Amino acid sequence: MQLETVHPEERMPPADDACEAIPSFAFNPFDPWTMTFQAGLVQAGLSGRRVYEVGVGSGTNVVFMLRQCAASLVLGSDLDPRLPLLTQRLVTEVAPDLADRVRLIQGSVSLIDAPPAMAAAAGADIVVACLPQVPDPLEAMYARFHAAQLKTLTDAGRRTDDHMAHYYPWGAYDEFPFNSVGLGLIEALLSKVRSCAPRAQVILTLGCRIGKDILVRLFQSNRYRPEELISRMVQQDESTDISFFVALEAAMRGTGYEEEFACEFYADPEGQLRISASEAQARLDADRSTPVFHEICVMRGIPTGGVR
Repeated sequence: MQLETVHPEERMPPADDACEAIPSFAFNPFDPWTMTFQAGLVQAGLSGRRVYEVGVGSGTNVVFMLRQCAASLVLGSDLDPRLPLLTQRLVTEVAPDLADRVRLIQGSVSLIDAPPAMAAAAGADIVVACLPQVPDPLEAMYARFHAAQLKTLTDAGRRTDDHMAHYYPWGAYDEFPFNSVGLGLIEALLSKVRSCAPRAQVILTLGCRIGKDILVRLFQSNRYRPEELISRMVQQDESTDISFFVALEAAMRGTGYEEEFACEFYADPEGQLRISASEAQARLDADRSTPVFHEICVMRGIPTGGVR
């Protein structure tokens, strides 16, 4: 199947008052994460299924799941309250014949924590998401960890419009064991889905910078059987701070577990020349334009005990 990319910046009508100040980061149909996510969704077999997307963004994936994947119904929400409105407008503009197969939760919804979101997710066959795996460098808990491990203060610059697309509030998810390696937000989602939709599958786009073994363990620990749908090498986004991974490596030194936990970056797009997070950071510090790569994958979690 040929993948079609929706170009919302070309097809959207002028913004009205309800959608003022729509974030520019919502309009990047060529983002490698989005393209990989969509390729994984094709492999997932969504035809005739009810899908809930956590973080609908510009709505590109919503249209894709309806049109290319033949999902019977797509529901969704977003932490940014502007984006469900944007998604609804995009569907109406580029696929009006599919508009009756979209149900969006309005307002700001963290994961699926709002009652309307939980009710919608409860009726879904599959929950899909692409969530941040890097703690917010401007947050107090992360700043303390950074200072303790690297003996320097964080230098993440100012908060930008797309800040929450790159980072998540680390301290808010400290109750989840995998938060220690940057997977707290994702583990929270798995826990929420398991609670309100125990038979639904979960499909996540994940960065493999901390290693696939840990991602597999994350699914298994939350009672999902993991299955990799697709993967590809991508260049590290220069706007995302990777000092967290450097600090993780520093925290492991001298513990005897250095071999079991090693961050995975690469100096080449083929993924043959593996380098540590520390070396990746040193290359970027010397020249921000230096290409550093890592793998991303789309993984399906099938709840143990059966699925719809």
